Amino acid sequence: MKTVCIDTGVLSLLFSSNPTKPVQELLKWIQAGDIHAMIPKPVLIEAFLNICRLQGKEIAKIAILNFIAKYPIEMVEFDNDLLILAGQLKCQHRLSLSYIDCMGIALALSRKAAFHTTEKRLKIIPHNVLSKLKVVKYTF
Repeated sequence: MKTVCIDTGVLSLLFSSNPTKPVQELLKWIQAGDIHAMIPKPVLIEAFLNICRLQGKEIAKIAILNFIAKYPIEMVEFDNDLLILAGQLKCQHRLSLSYIDCMGIALALSRKAAFHTTEKRLKIIPHNVLSKLKVVKYTF
């Protein structure tokens, strides 16, 4: 089974007033069990923040709780190895990558999963670790 790691940007597209077709299809495959999806738990915090800013905390709460209930996505807590890998990525790319990006990339690399994101800067970051990352991009 194909494994993917989902970034905040993909959730932002899902929670938008007009989710894109590629995001809708991805979530349909996840819901059907055709794709195993993972997400670092802090990504949900960032998604909550983004929704809260636009629509308020009640809407954000409902959206996040409905998402968790509807989709069989593995919400990943970080063990020591993931913590160190994410920390090394942030140290090496502190100006280019956010903490959340580093967490998602570390998870995707460690589980050999495709990283589903809206992040545009990943491929311009010079580093051999990132060259091993399979990236699937979505646009707004």
